[in-house]
Amino acid sequence: MDARWWRPDRPADRRWHWVALDVFVAYVSATIAIGDSDATASAFHGPPAVRAAAVVWFAAISGRRFAPATALWASAAATAATALTGHPLTNLSAASALALTMVAQTRPRPRAAAAAALPVAAALTALAAEGGGALVLGAVLHGGALLAGDAARSRREAAAALRAHEAGRAAALRRRALADERARMARELHDAVGHAVTVMVTHAGAARLSLGGGHEDVRRSLGSIEQVGRAALGDLDRVLGLLGDTGPPDLVAALRGLVSGLPPGLRADLVVDGDLPPVGEPAAQTLHRIVQESLTNVVRHASAATVRVQVSRDGEDVRVTVTDDGTAVPGPPGRGLAGMRERAGRLGGTCRAGPGPDGGWRVEARVPPATRAVT
Repeated sequence: MDARWWRPDRPADRRWHWVALDVFVAYVSATIAIGDSDATASAFHGPPAVRAAAVVWFAAISGRRFAPATALWASAAATAATALTGHPLTNLSAASALALTMVAQTRPRPRAAAAAALPVAAALTALAAEGGGALVLGAVLHGGALLAGDAARSRREAAAALRAHEAGRAAALRRRALADERARMARELHDAVGHAVTVMVTHAGAARLSLGGGHEDVRRSLGSIEQVGRAALGDLDRVLGLLGDTGPPDLVAALRGLVSGLPPGLRADLVVDGDLPPVGEPAAQTLHRIVQESLTNVVRHASAATVRVQVSRDGEDVRVTVTDDGTAVPGPPGRGLAGMRERAGRLGGTCRAGPGPDGGWRVEARVPPATRAVT
């Protein structure tokens, strides 16, 4: 027989107080299992077979948490041997029933049934020799032990499945949080550094072109700045990092700073319509980044002469609109527009981009001035 057949697929609870209780029950059971119920120690009374059976019962109950199948087979064999000697069994052989509980707890149902069928049948056959009442009570005892062990195993498996589910859910949440953080870091780099590098490259190019004759060294240096800046823009999407930025406390001042930093050849206007509601930091940060990305796209992708940034109140929301008179240059889709929509959506707002009604390109974003929960 395969040795693995005897081993449980998982160990039983072996904490010391349970083992101590088993030892106590084993002593009581072995004491009253044979002969009169007032017997003091069956191991020291009766024929040698009876004494040996009492020792086996004691060992089986005491060790049922360590070797359940072995305890079941040994206790059933001791019960059958005692019945063959003609001595009465006064406790219906509780040793085999207690061992059966551990077999059902530590094995799947098919393996538990295979391990328990023969020894339980032998124990019930031995009890049948005591009379019909003993057989019925023995069957009820062993059936209850089997059900109790199987129920304990089912509860343990359900608890383990629940823990595994919770652990998997927590791991998924951690992975999602990490992915969101990585996306936010990439978006911050694209919006903040991309805008700054674009403006730097544009100013360097304008300075190079404005130089007259001579100044060859300066012209070469400015050309190098342009080349390095353009290479940095190409590599930016492959870099993950986060620039510390708490967001502009004053939305209009922040937008004015963006507009004033545009290249000299691009005429830019900032228009504030009416009184704006107090804008919280998350909303100001979002609108600042959307306008920043829009202006960066104008410089990089559109042959525009003018750009207009308009800020106004739209009901309960704040609306910013960036329009230009240029023509967008076709190119591969980037993360800029998707990032703007995602930023606005996180605050419960919207962001739309597309051709303007009078030509050029138009970006419109609406966000609530105070953050509201979005699920």
